[in-house]
Amino acid sequence: MLGPTLLFLVLLGSVAGLSSNKFRFKLNQLYEVNVGLENLRGTPLAFGDFSGQNDQLVDLFVASPDQKTVELWEWRRHTKEFVHLESADIKAPSGFLVSNVIPGDYDMDGKLDLLVQSTSSTKEVRMQLFLGDATKGFTEHGEVESANDALPFAFDYDGSGRISLLGGVPWSQRSEASAAPAWVWTAAGNSLLALRPMDLVAGDANAKMCQPASPHSSAFIDLDGDCRADLFIVCKGGEEYQIWTSTKAGFAYSQTGRLPSGAGPVSFADMNGDGSLDMVVPIVGKSQIHILYNEQRPLCIGLAKKQAGECREFERICEADKQFKFTPPSDAQVIDVAGMWAGETLLDSVSDFQGQAPPAVHLGDMNLDGFPDLAFVTKGKGGSHVRLVRSVPCKSGECRVGSRKQLDGRSYEAVKDGVAVLSDLGGAQDVSFFDVDGTGTLGLLVYYRDGRGQKRVTAMFNNFFTDAFFIKALACPHNGHRPCVGGIAGPAYKYVLVSDSGKKHVAQSAQAPQTAYRALFTPYTVIGIGRTNNYIEDFSVGSPGFLGHHERSFEGLIPNSRVVVYPVNTTGDWRLELYMNRSESTPYILATLLSSMGVLAITVFVLGKLERNADQREKQRALHAINFDAL
Repeated sequence: MLGPTLLFLVLLGSVAGLSSNKFRFKLNQLYEVNVGLENLRGTPLAFGDFSGQNDQLVDLFVASPDQKTVELWEWRRHTKEFVHLESADIKAPSGFLVSNVIPGDYDMDGKLDLLVQSTSSTKEVRMQLFLGDATKGFTEHGEVESANDALPFAFDYDGSGRISLLGGVPWSQRSEASAAPAWVWTAAGNSLLALRPMDLVAGDANAKMCQPASPHSSAFIDLDGDCRADLFIVCKGGEEYQIWTSTKAGFAYSQTGRLPSGAGPVSFADMNGDGSLDMVVPIVGKSQIHILYNEQRPLCIGLAKKQAGECREFERICEADKQFKFTPPSDAQVIDVAGMWAGETLLDSVSDFQGQAPPAVHLGDMNLDGFPDLAFVTKGKGGSHVRLVRSVPCKSGECRVGSRKQLDGRSYEAVKDGVAVLSDLGGAQDVSFFDVDGTGTLGLLVYYRDGRGQKRVTAMFNNFFTDAFFIKALACPHNGHRPCVGGIAGPAYKYVLVSDSGKKHVAQSAQAPQTAYRALFTPYTVIGIGRTNNYIEDFSVGSPGFLGHHERSFEGLIPNSRVVVYPVNTTGDWRLELYMNRSESTPYILATLLSSMGVLAITVFVLGKLERNADQREKQRALHAINFDAL
């Protein structure tokens, strides 16, 4: 009885889930959907999972219109909408305005905490840490020593899995000429975020970590290909960047490079699917987006390159390339926004937001083909609008980087079909990707100003038809708590994909690499894996640990599933949890299965009865024959 009962319960659950799905549409387009944000009047700051249901659905942290309060809008799974949890509201200190928040598990108790960063006209950055209880709200833990000018961002200082902060000269040292240029806020003793100078690996005597620009788009992300997060620092002035690679001894200087003139916030993604993370740089106030490609050793395809050691073997995809470099700005691939939308330029600032928050180009794989698409805001005579650009394969001889033809390059085209809802939405200020209903398809969260000048937020559901697959990944702190409420800083995902034609390639994704200046990353990472007819051959996960095992490979992952990884660097005893997404066709499949079983049961019953009747008639005929012989 257990088997049929369990099957019946699954069927009921699937039907219930299907009937409550309010995101079902027929046309191949974007739809504006009601997710409970009609009364929200503020600026989105960050995503996080406050309740910790391990369903990889996110809540939204918002700055109130006067930027004096942080509001929590909690996602309700059953009604599929956000609800303002007023008991979790956080007030900024007197005289300060909320500029940014960094969610995370700071005390490693399995509950989401919140670091609130507030700024003032004096350039002091006040920081307060609030500890969450996962139900009602937050309790103030205490004030963290203030930073000066540039907002500190999250990283893992010692490979422990705990959140630390990296920033420039702190407020208390701003007048000290001999103060170290880089400082960290990290756990020490009874303090969760104690201030200390940044320790770096001794190497180049002339190499010193530069002070972060204000604003900046510094990141904690793997750039040399070893699946261990490195430091990318946008230096003061905004014209140069430094890269400090992560080693077992700490962070070591790698290189300094130049950004394009007029560069805005830098974004990162594997734009050409070669297994390395590239830079995407908007040119502020103009109509261009530059892509600077990360040039590393390719995969071993030909025997000659393999013998010469000029390539990576498929079994060693998390091997560092110490000679990696980015293409110079003069050789960048340029996306001409004005050529796609005449008379429009990239939006260079968010209106009516006090503080620095330049809009970035947001990257996400909307069609799950394995290559990131772009979302950004432009301004023109008709106001400001959200625009989408899709990554497409290069035509023959089309894609070049400088004077060189690009190997396996990508081209970019404007998305103009099925996006009328974006064109009709004027006054757009910012946009970010997020999974609206938790099914692994990226939609949009749009921040805009309505006709009366009020701040509004709405959601766009992605109903573009696609037959591609995805993996939704989250790497969690190894604190033994289940479920996971906040990801660790700096995890990397590298994976070998096999197309339906049998071709192999390696791609890479990052998890929330930036946390300053309203970066608006979700805790999870949605990875498009394209069309495939097989399991994922190799899925490697890297964590920023210095000791023991910093990466592990997993085989045979099922497409269209959620992956939660708990890395334990010191023992290598990593834990991976795999969750399958329930398909909307599940009830129909179960109904068909039950119907088939019913038909088979009836058929067996009828045939069995006919067979018994035939046997009885045969026995009776035999009995009559015996009786006749006796006579």
